[in-house]
Amino acid sequence: MILAVIVLIAAGIGIWQMQRTRLRPLPDESKRRYASSWRAIEARFIEEPRNAIHEADQTAVALLQERGAKLDDDRHIPDDLRRAREAARAQEGEQGTEGMRKAMLHYKAMFIDAVGESARESDKSPSREVA
Repeated sequence: MILAVIVLIAAGIGIWQMQRTRLRPLPDESKRRYASSWRAIEARFIEEPRNAIHEADQTAVALLQERGAKLDDDRHIPDDLRRAREAARAQEGEQGTEGMRKAMLHYKAMFIDAVGESARESDKSPSREVA
């Protein structure tokens, strides 16, 4: 009997934690806004990688907060955000941009997860043919 109660309590705690950390989907308007921001960040990375990394981090934090992420504790920071920050910090001691490139890949994974591949392409206007 005691074992059954312990199992039920543990299961309840597990479900509660899972629901607490589950991120909610973004509304379509937010998806379009973040997709547009991400494309601008990717373009900026070519000429200004450090600024792009900083902007990617700020935008990723805003995106995660809008999805309901609790970022006040290191235990709640999503893996991709943690890895992006670690890669960007590692870059500070290196020559070149490999750390920043790795950071961008982690930020990109977060954006694709939140926005989706199709939403990233959705606001590209169709080309018109001129007669």
